[in-house]
Formats: sequence, C-alpha cells, structure tokens
Amino acid sequence: MGSFIIRDVIHGDIEFDDKIKQILNCPEFQRLHRIHQLSCEYLVFPTATHTRFSHSIGTYHVMKKLIEHFTVKLEEKGYKVKKEDKQLAYVAALLHDIGHGAFSHTFEKIFSLKSHEAWTMAIIKDKNTHIHKKIIKLYGKAFLQKLIDVMSKSYKNQESSNIFSIIATLVSSQTDADRMDYLLRDSYFTSVTNGRYDIERLIKSFGVTQINSELRIYINEKYMSTLEEYVLARYFMHKEVYQHTTKRHMEICLCLIFKRVKEILVSKTKIFCDDALKNLILKKNITVSDYLKTDDSYFMYHIMSWTKSKDDILVFLCNCFLNREQFDIEVSYDEEMLKSKINKLLAKHNKQEIKDLNDEYFYIETQKQVNLYVSSTENIWIKSKDDDKLYDLSQKSLIINRENAIKDYSSKNIFISSTLFKIIYGIDLQL
Repeated sequence: MGSFIIRDVIHGDIEFDDKIKQILNCPEFQRLHRIHQLSCEYLVFPTATHTRFSHSIGTYHVMKKLIEHFTVKLEEKGYKVKKEDKQLAYVAALLHDIGHGAFSHTFEKIFSLKSHEAWTMAIIKDKNTHIHKKIIKLYGKAFLQKLIDVMSKSYKNQESSNIFSIIATLVSSQTDADRMDYLLRDSYFTSVTNGRYDIERLIKSFGVTQINSELRIYINEKYMSTLEEYVLARYFMHKEVYQHTTKRHMEICLCLIFKRVKEILVSKTKIFCDDALKNLILKKNITVSDYLKTDDSYFMYHIMSWTKSKDDILVFLCNCFLNREQFDIEVSYDEEMLKSKINKLLAKHNKQEIKDLNDEYFYIETQKQVNLYVSSTENIWIKSKDDDKLYDLSQKSLIINRENAIKDYSSKNIFISSTLFKIIYGIDLQL
C-alpha cells in the first residue's frame, strides 16, 4: 500500500507508511485525541486545545528529519544505520506519550501513580493491548524488545548499543524530538512567540563523535545562536505558559476535587464514581485496560456530574474548575501571618485552629520555578571551533553561562476562597 499523509499546522504534510498508519489506528493511540497537550491551559489561552495525538505525530515527523541527518553523520564515522534502526526510532518517537494520563502531567500529581513513561512501557508490554499485538504482527517480537530497550534506555552491552544510544538520546534528552516539536506546537497554539526557534537550522547543527567507544551528540559552536534561541524558547515557555499562575491555580483546584472525592468515598457516603476511578482515587491496583479508559472527557464527565452532589465543598470546587472561577482573595503576605490571622478569627468563634494551610480546601498556593539550563543530569555538548573539543553549553555560551544557568526565576501566589471558608466554618472571612 502507498503512503498516508496527515496535514499538520506546524510541519505541513506528515507522511506515514502503511505499518505506521496501522499503529496510528490502534485504540490506544487514538485515545491521545482525547487528552489535551497542555492540561487545562485552554482556560488561559483559549486556542490551546491541541492534543497529545497531534504532538505525537509531530514528534514522529521531527524524528524522521533527525534520523535523516544522523544517518549521514554516523556513516561518516563508519556506522551504518539499518532500516530496523530507523523504524525503532520512528516508532519510539510516535509512542513516547502513549501512556499519558488525563490533564497531562496533572494526572500524576493527583493520583501519585507511576509516571506516564512507566505507563507507556506497561501499555506496550501488555499482551492484551492492540498496540502490543500490532507491533509484533508488523515488526516481530525481537523488534518489540528492542523498542522497550531503547525507550527505557536498558540497551547496555548489546551489539547495537551505540546506535541505540543515539536513538534514545533523540527520544529523550534536552535536545530530543519531543521537545523540538512541543515548543513550536505549544508556542503556535498559545500565540506566545517566545517559544519559536529555527528547527531546520538546529537539526543542521548536530554532529556526532566517538568518546571512549561511545557515541555522543554535540552541536557545532558556529550554530550557538540557534541553540541559545532554542534553550531560551524553553525557558520562556515555562515562565509564560507551562507554569502560568492561572493554569497552576486550576490544576490545584483539580487536585482538591479528587482529594474531596476520596474523603467522600472513604466515609462510605454515596457518590457517583466509576469503578476504575474509584480504584485510582483509593490507590488500589489498576489494570492497563482500566487505565486506558481514562482521558480528559472521562474525568470531565465525572466533574460535571459532581456539580449535582450533595457535598457543598465538592460542588463549589467543581464549578470553580468548569467555569474558571479563581479563588476570590489574593493574599500579599506570607503563610504564617495568614494562618495567624485566620486562627485568631476561628478562636473568636470557638473553632479549632488550623495547623497547616495546605490541608485546607479554601487555600491555594501556586508556585513558579524556572531554570534557564540544567546540566546536572545531562549535558548539551558544544564542539569548540578553536580546538575541536567538547564543552558543556554553559562553558561556551555568553548568555547561558554558568552564572546565569544556576539562577532560577521563582514566584509564589496565595489565594483564599471566602465562599469555601464560610461553607466549611460558617464564618465570614475578614482579613
């Protein structure tokens, strides 16, 4: 069969062969249509309604461009990139987010379960999933194991470990296909232009060298301005989009909703809740099959249903999230002073004092912390034009130098709901 094309707003025509098309059509991959890429960011930026599906096919497309570039670079070093190596890279890029939960990373914060990367592995390994069966049918069992090894970076001491290390770096690192797509995509859909960079020139900047029998990706120093543009794009997107105060506010509201539902379930009070969601909330074992039932629409249905609950706290929180109603009082002083004021008010009305504001439903604290560049876990290597040696980015960049890299931008906002305070304590809040 011939190729299959999807028109994408970021990359134009994205072409898929028949095997990849069959993977796209698996229910586990189609589920990504129902998960927003940026959680509840659409409550801040109304056009940020793009999905994990569009991001995943975009990552696949970027990976194809990267592999095309590195095939030439690796062959110059005497390494032949086989057809199967390329297929591994393409499938790994395509499926890198298949384990994502609803509301993006917020799902992991709410339920304290394993990471979406771990769920990705579980879905691919589960013999009952369509995606598992399809990969074996199309590529074979050996390919499936190699895919797992690459995505989990457990390929050491294998014959192809050098090639695998390059693929794994392109799947997950500070300069991977994932990040290269989502910065451009999220920038476009939020209209925050600081997230844009020259992807074609960035790909062109990559080189590869061998150090102590291991292959390492680097960027030529002559392309430093392009790399700086890319790193700064990530910084500004975190500062202005990913950690936006209103988004954080709504995500914490989500956490409070499920905290309240858990208390209701534990108390044996009757409330509408699907069995799979009950298991999630009560931290019981959940099967891959049940996990795959969950998506944004699944949770939104529950939240909308809970607006008719008999629990006033839950009803208020659900309406806050659905209608983007932020808590009405923003506090300008610190938590200790706030707690002291509230406890004086409670004591005046013979109510028990508050020990920790973070345990209270009427309290939301949003935090923002953004680093320019972190080299402690993985480096971005620069090949010096002076001596051909490799240096960390912070050693060669005038902008992203060591002094700036260790700094971070941080801020904190505290919000109080006077309505919730009155629901809980029966007192008008006076600060």
